[in-house]
Amino acid sequence: MRVSSDELKLPLPSLADYVHFHRKRLGLTREALGHRAFLSARTIQKLERGEQTGLSQPTQQALGRALGLTSPAEFKHLDDLTRVHIPRPWSPEVVRTEVTAAEQAMLDDLMPSPAAYCNWSWDVIAANDAYEKLFPGRVAAGNVMLWLFGPMGRKVMASWADEIPNDVARMRGIMTHFGNPEPGIQVLRALQDDPDFARLWLTRSVGFDRGVEEPQHVHTEAGPVSVSMQLQSFPAGREFLHLCVAAVRPYRGPSLRTDPI
Repeated sequence: MRVSSDELKLPLPSLADYVHFHRKRLGLTREALGHRAFLSARTIQKLERGEQTGLSQPTQQALGRALGLTSPAEFKHLDDLTRVHIPRPWSPEVVRTEVTAAEQAMLDDLMPSPAAYCNWSWDVIAANDAYEKLFPGRVAAGNVMLWLFGPMGRKVMASWADEIPNDVARMRGIMTHFGNPEPGIQVLRALQDDPDFARLWLTRSVGFDRGVEEPQHVHTEAGPVSVSMQLQSFPAGREFLHLCVAAVRPYRGPSLRTDPI
């Protein structure tokens, strides 16, 4: 079932919202922002009203600098926002919600390494026993973001407060890149009443890939560990299925609480 705009309390990623937010963050009038970006105040007004989205690459770059954007991820996000309303012919035709017997057998063959299949919207659609032990309840929750903001995710993730800002930023980046698809909107609706999620979403921070130098820190029965996920994609049929295999290493992170799982 599609989510109507009336059901959303948080803004979907859009060029209008992004320009307005950063202009207000900088305390600029439309005239001042236009002067910085070599655009008219009327053009800034049209951008903020959603009446104009198409921008040339040089104009995008000038607008991004005028808005105080600095990172490649922010400029990529700005580019995605200019086309967020345009259909993506390369987008997934099918969102996988189950695996074949052969795919499940591959997960089981990877034991004792934790492994799971996820689709492009971070749904965990199958996992082996080691993955379920490492991330208890994640398969039942169905979606990594829903699990992270649920009671089990808050308990299992050893550095939860440090983890979630980057995850919310990546959710924003991925949603926009895929054109605000319905599965992403459904996750946004499910999380919009969580005050921690809402606070982070409203910062408009954006990210994309998790770097190899950014492990997840996880509490286990044997103590905390650091986990790096290795992803292998299967784009056949544009289904964007990812095989996620966890490399579990001794804990290398900040000082933590000591209560066990």
